[in-house]
Amino acid sequence: MEPEIAEDYADDEEQPYSDEQVAEEVDRYRRIVLSACSSLGNLQPVTKTARGGWFGGEGRPIHCVSGTNMEYVPKDDCLSSLKDIKRYIQMDEQGEGKWVLQWLGEWQVLERDIIPIFTLGVKRLLPDNQSQDATDEDREHILKIVIMCVELFVFLTWNMKTESPEVKMRFTQILQSYKRMFAKNEVIFGLLSIAVMHLRKGHNTEREAMLVKGVLYVFRNILAIPDPLISPTSKNMSGLEVHDKLLAILDTELAVDFFMTLLSSADDRRFKDLRPILVDIIYYMFYRVPVSALFDEHGAWFEQSDLKRGGRHPTFGGVYAVSTGEGTIMPVFNAREVLRPFANLFKKPDKIRLPKVEPECPVDYAWRSVDPDAIPILRRIAAVFIESCFNPFIIAMFEDLKTATSIVNDTVPRLLYIAGYFIDVSLANSEIDLGCTCAVVQTQIFGQVMRFTSTYMELKEWTSLEPAMYCIQQILLALSKMRGTKLDSLSENVLSNLFYDGDALDLFVKLCRVYRPTKTRRQCLEQIARLADTFLNTLKAYAESKSGMYIKKKVKRSSKKAKDASQPTGVSDESLAANGDMDEDEKEPSVPDSDGELEDSENNGGESSDDEKIDTEQLVERSFDFARFENAFAVNEVAKSFTNLLAPPSAMEYVYPMLYRIAITCKRPFLFFKKRTMDRLLLMFNDELNFPHRVEMLDLTCWIFRQYMVVMDVPDLCKYYKAEGLNNKLAVECVLAFLKNTSFGTSVEPVITRHVVNLLPSNKDAHKNEDGDADMGQDVEDSTQLAAIPPVPVANDTLEDMDDDFDLDQYFNF
Repeated sequence: MEPEIAEDYADDEEQPYSDEQVAEEVDRYRRIVLSACSSLGNLQPVTKTARGGWFGGEGRPIHCVSGTNMEYVPKDDCLSSLKDIKRYIQMDEQGEGKWVLQWLGEWQVLERDIIPIFTLGVKRLLPDNQSQDATDEDREHILKIVIMCVELFVFLTWNMKTESPEVKMRFTQILQSYKRMFAKNEVIFGLLSIAVMHLRKGHNTEREAMLVKGVLYVFRNILAIPDPLISPTSKNMSGLEVHDKLLAILDTELAVDFFMTLLSSADDRRFKDLRPILVDIIYYMFYRVPVSALFDEHGAWFEQSDLKRGGRHPTFGGVYAVSTGEGTIMPVFNAREVLRPFANLFKKPDKIRLPKVEPECPVDYAWRSVDPDAIPILRRIAAVFIESCFNPFIIAMFEDLKTATSIVNDTVPRLLYIAGYFIDVSLANSEIDLGCTCAVVQTQIFGQVMRFTSTYMELKEWTSLEPAMYCIQQILLALSKMRGTKLDSLSENVLSNLFYDGDALDLFVKLCRVYRPTKTRRQCLEQIARLADTFLNTLKAYAESKSGMYIKKKVKRSSKKAKDASQPTGVSDESLAANGDMDEDEKEPSVPDSDGELEDSENNGGESSDDEKIDTEQLVERSFDFARFENAFAVNEVAKSFTNLLAPPSAMEYVYPMLYRIAITCKRPFLFFKKRTMDRLLLMFNDELNFPHRVEMLDLTCWIFRQYMVVMDVPDLCKYYKAEGLNNKLAVECVLAFLKNTSFGTSVEPVITRHVVNLLPSNKDAHKNEDGDADMGQDVEDSTQLAAIPPVPVANDTLEDMDDDFDLDQYFNF
């Protein structure tokens, strides 16, 4: 601590302070700050007050030692002391220790002095409590004190997100104590009264506008202070959770109605500067509250069902002795439990890859337990916001973003999260009209959301990409629900524009391929799985409702421009055109009508060296086939990414359809034949885990393992599919024993059989080209007529090492 203080307050030009000098300097500075805090006022017994009061008039409070009532009495120079404290805090901001803020928290200056001064000042300013003898100068003096208190509120409650972890840890309890101090009716009433009093005016001065903005900052800051993480099963700990109590007080004192009024009037130019603050306020009011919590009174949403453990198996048919491979013999009472020790083998990889430390996410997904008494309040707030504020507020905010210089901040991701969150609420509540959220599903705003998503992906802003994908997912769900209703024309217009754009379709494919374990969070991958499933279901339903679909796609075409040797030196094209010596056809470069392929250089003779290649982009329309488009997701990157969600299982209702699509629909089970991937699939044999689609996922896993065992038994197949073996041979034997005694994985015909070994040699001989043997990838493409060989439209090496510049044009070119 001492070196940091020396760095904060020592002059760089002087010699470094010794430890004794640092301690002496800190103690002297501490006494100065304490002197300013002691000059604010104190509690005194009061019986009656003469004219003038504490606001600087001639009257003075009359005190009686024997009085029974205690009241905080500010001193005459409390305004000067407040200014001194503000100056000390500003000086403290130049350092890194935040020692002044820490001292103020330790001395409880906010609770004992600043809040009482503020509440007394607000009472004097209200018209009902103003003294007839008070002059304009007195009211101006009180207003200055109130403004100074609000400024100190902002300073003291500001988050420490940009500070070091050590500073954050020191201030966590201080900020939580501040939140408890503000969770009082008189404090909320004072803040609300001072803001409403100045907003009623048709025109505000700059100082009054800053006061209203400061009050909203205070509300934002205290709502943003997180409560301690308390388990829902903990007893006698509810007093530590203040957020729900604060929401109840905000609702009682009509502060929520005040926020709703500002949100519904967001298109007013007077409130333009307040819009980003209102985004944070509405976000923190529903801070860490999932949508399911608003409609589930029993709190089942909070239980981690994915990690539930089952009880002991009731059937004891015998005892099995199983060796773990490390010299340990363990008894197992059920045949199925033999697989359990090996289902978690992937938890001991050779190299543990930990994700890099990322900046704090602008949206917190750590769901909290909600007080049952607060759920009706949150429901009412959500309904009022959706029905009265959502459309004007969203339109005004996205209009501001058109001129924004940067979208890499907290406001834009939170706006996208809010839009998706309340669309989710409207979909869950059948009483809410879908037209109340139709602003965000308009083509213009939806296009902005898509551009934000593409930008975040290109900039690798993963924490901002999550709320953007969540917003798109909810928009697609809303558009699907609108079909067949009075909003069917709106849904048809937006979906037709979305699915007509080939670049938009490419974006969803790219999102499924961007996951890297060391760069992106697991929560981001879960959101990718949700979005991909929603998108593909919506696209499939839309494609099936049309007799034919066409998409617009940018295609690169290459052409050549030959240099004209007959043109005289020194004569320009313009002069020739002016003299009429050149025809119109000769002035334009020749672009072949073929697919952009250049002619063979041997046919051009020596002129090919003088040609210049020209790459141009053209928009073309192509027919769309959904079954062919699904193949774009059946690649190695997607298989690797989605199997990461198997350990431990999460978002399985979205992961299972993608794995089924890759393995069975697209007939590419060989994409899972990698060591890490198969280790993760082993977890599906663990009976202790319970997750959605467990039986279906176990059936799919068995289907993959049956073909994996076939490939591993034949060296030619193993080399052909580049399959990797598992380290623990005993686990493989246990899986084989399980597959022999179960019907799982037999309902779907396999795409890989042993007969492929006999077909490969003749297939290679039959498909030799004039230059020699065709490569393995071409052999598979040309042999799709053989049922025993799965079609592989993309070479394996391309699937293994797919860079960011891959071309998805092959999935649209027919």
